Amino acid sequence: MANQRGFSFVSMILWLVTAIFVGILALRIVPSYIEYFSLKKIVTDVAATATEGASDADIRGTFGKRLDVNNITRVTPRDLLIERGAQGTVLKLAYSVRQPLAGQASLCLDFEATANAKAGR
Repeated sequence: MANQRGFSFVSMILWLVTAIFVGILALRIVPSYIEYFSLKKIVTDVAATATEGASDADIRGTFGKRLDVNNITRVTPRDLLIERGAQGTVLKLAYSVRQPLAGQASLCLDFEATANAKAGR
């Protein structure tokens, strides 16, 4: 009997609770990251299509249309920061996502996407 192997009932329950916790955490986090990667691609695409003479309103309008197509409501065109300098036009988007976990506990995720208009050419 000293050479028995395997999980005890208690260790199996602990592994199950850990797996459930990780699964719930993944279900809360993964959609936010999918949305972030979509927004990052949108910012990069808008920067690539922005011309030198494009106004801020034109860039925000294009960004807003891409948000509508992708059904993203967490971010608005007003959240897009447009900086013009010697290196060209730089588009920056920074936002936070707060996901409730359980009770008073919540998870805060901060995202930032940056694209240079000249890099897209």
